[in-house]
Amino acid sequence: MAGDENQEPEPWSIERTWPSELRVQNNGHVLKVTFQDGVVGSVSSQCLRDALPRAARPPWARSAVAIVAIEQIKADAVRIGFDDGHDTGVYTWRLLRSLTTH
Repeated sequence: MAGDENQEPEPWSIERTWPSELRVQNNGHVLKVTFQDGVVGSVSSQCLRDALPRAARPPWARSAVAIVAIEQIKADAVRIGFDDGHDTGVYTWRLLRSLTTH
């Protein structure tokens, strides 16, 4: 038996998902994220909005929204404000990694 075949793969590390930069682009319609491991990805503001549970979306939500604010609220999450006043969605680093790189 070869030793490498029976080794457990290294567990996925949350630290690799931490962003080093969040940059709003295209008049608030794109969020570009650079992660500490060098991975860079982007996501549209509409995709960010669609990632929220339906209960978190106000009934007046427009289909075309722009990002107007980003506030770090925990060590591993941000709250993103949109131009229609919605600002209660919480986006963890892991969620942002998934949304920007898939």
